[in-house]
Amino acid sequence: MVLDFDAELRFVGGACALPGGAAGQAPCPAGARLAHLFTPSDLERLEPLIVAALQARPGAIKITSGYGAETRTLKLGVLPRCQGDGAGPAGLVLTIEDVTQRLESRLRLEALEDRLRAILSHAADAVIVIDTEGRIELANGAAERLTGWVAGDLVGSPITVLMEEPFRSSHQGQIERYLEFGDSGILNVGPRPFPLLRRDGATLPIELSVGEAFIAGERKFIGVCRDISQRLEKDEALRSANAALRHKISELQAVSQGLEAQKLALERLAADNAAARAEAERANQAKSRFLATMSHELRTPLNGILAVSEALGRRGLPPADQELVEIISSSGQGLLSILNEILDLSRVESGQLQIEPRLFSPREAVRAVAEVWRFAAEAKGLELRVQTRGLAAPRIGDAQRLRQILSNLVNNAIKFTDRGAITLRARPVAQGQRLRFEVIDSGPGVAPHDRERLFEPFVQADSERTRRHGGAGLGLAICRELAGLMGGRIWVEPTPNGGACFVVDLPLALAEAAPARPPSGEPAVAAVRRMQDPRILVAEDHPLNRLVASIILQEAGLRFDFAEDGVAAVEAVTGGGYDLVLMDVNMPRMDGLEATRHIRALASPMRGIPIVAVTANAAPEEVEACLRAGMTAFVAKPIRAGDLLEVLTAALSAADSVRPD
Repeated sequence: MVLDFDAELRFVGGACALPGGAAGQAPCPAGARLAHLFTPSDLERLEPLIVAALQARPGAIKITSGYGAETRTLKLGVLPRCQGDGAGPAGLVLTIEDVTQRLESRLRLEALEDRLRAILSHAADAVIVIDTEGRIELANGAAERLTGWVAGDLVGSPITVLMEEPFRSSHQGQIERYLEFGDSGILNVGPRPFPLLRRDGATLPIELSVGEAFIAGERKFIGVCRDISQRLEKDEALRSANAALRHKISELQAVSQGLEAQKLALERLAADNAAARAEAERANQAKSRFLATMSHELRTPLNGILAVSEALGRRGLPPADQELVEIISSSGQGLLSILNEILDLSRVESGQLQIEPRLFSPREAVRAVAEVWRFAAEAKGLELRVQTRGLAAPRIGDAQRLRQILSNLVNNAIKFTDRGAITLRARPVAQGQRLRFEVIDSGPGVAPHDRERLFEPFVQADSERTRRHGGAGLGLAICRELAGLMGGRIWVEPTPNGGACFVVDLPLALAEAAPARPPSGEPAVAAVRRMQDPRILVAEDHPLNRLVASIILQEAGLRFDFAEDGVAAVEAVTGGGYDLVLMDVNMPRMDGLEATRHIRALASPMRGIPIVAVTANAAPEEVEACLRAGMTAFVAKPIRAGDLLEVLTAALSAADSVRPD
């Protein structure tokens, strides 16, 4: 547009649209002015440009103009129009340029740049853009942290500053070869490991991906880098762990193979042990059978020795003969004691010996033991002292086994003491919860190294004393086992006078009432004679045992008959006329247990006849078997006259009390 100094339009170019829709008219209609084209605010902004243009200082502004519903952005420029002769300005030239699209494109570009800048600044991976000359055009913050460079220092630098040899020398050649032939070993092939040279000279392992892009029509290469040092360390640690794991697996496999071999060996050993256990059980059963047989076979002659010597001792023989009888009786009792000890030890070792706790008086038990051995002590000129302080209260325990222990200890004390005294002492300890029994002698004592050995089977302290006093060395071993079964222990201590003190410590619980003392009735022989002429059947197959029974029963004035086996015994009882049966257990044709069961099955009144078992096997299980078979009482061989007559009296009395009038 050409204007005069009064801002009146003189000429309008064809690209302009005048008010009213006219366009491209030259010259302009008369009176057309700038005020017709622009708003007052736009004119106000143009005035400084016009003034500057008249002073030969052209300028430009941007305005927003509306054409209907569309808004456009215009760039206005004002230039002086000179006269043809160069005498000075003749007016003004106004240029109008529509920059709407250009401005929108620039705004979009700025938004994209802001978005890209934000993405790159917050990206965890380093991003580096280079041109075809290998120079860095862009590096984000992650690239700064990764390389140790400031981004401003990186931009414009060759990418080779981040490479070490031989990559540095070959890099530009690879770019040129790619541009010429399209051949590249790293472009668009995915991430691969690469050594990055940091600014401080250190090398950092990275994972590099390189892609190609066109920016503003120019070819660029974009590298994305990621620090993989920790991953490599983890990979190395994982490889080491895997190697260690493989090694451990190999070791475990070796151990497994070893365990499998051990398992097979243990299975073989278990099989061998099972076979050995079975063999041991068979051997133990054979030993038990042997001991039972030995007990029976030994007790049978002992039965004759002891019964005959006892009968002879009651006949008032001359002193010299009486001494011989006492020697026979003492020797028989010694053999019986050894036999009983062997059987007791065997039952303890096999677990067959059971403790039977009952209510009893410890004071009476101690005094009973003292009374048994008082004569033996006095015969050697020894004083037997008894101290039972604090034993008035009854206790719960196995009185029989306690007496067995104390009898063995007192017997040993008398045996190995030549002069002085024997003290049998008992007292409560541990607030009365336990009882301590002591047998103190004035003998030669026990050497320290023998105090433990004495309680082993077949061990005695002194071979000379063993030859002098005899014995099998089983008594103390049995005492230790019995004390252990009762929950206690036994040991030996020295005494100030040089003797020995054998101590037994047992847990014997307090009872509420003292056990009743048995009534002191008349002697068994007189009692059994006072009965109404009882008739007794003796079932016994051995002639010697029949002789022993006949001696005892004849002296008691009793009538008796013999049956040589179980069959004969059943037949005799069936015939009637007997008040009691003495039944041997081991007999030919039919043993005593079977014969008893036959008698108990009879329909006649004789089925309730008292049957007293007489056997050489005195084990508790044998007694239990006899009672289960239906026997009334039990007498062990060798038979003592007093014991047998007491059992006969009790059995016959019980039968009389239940027999109808």
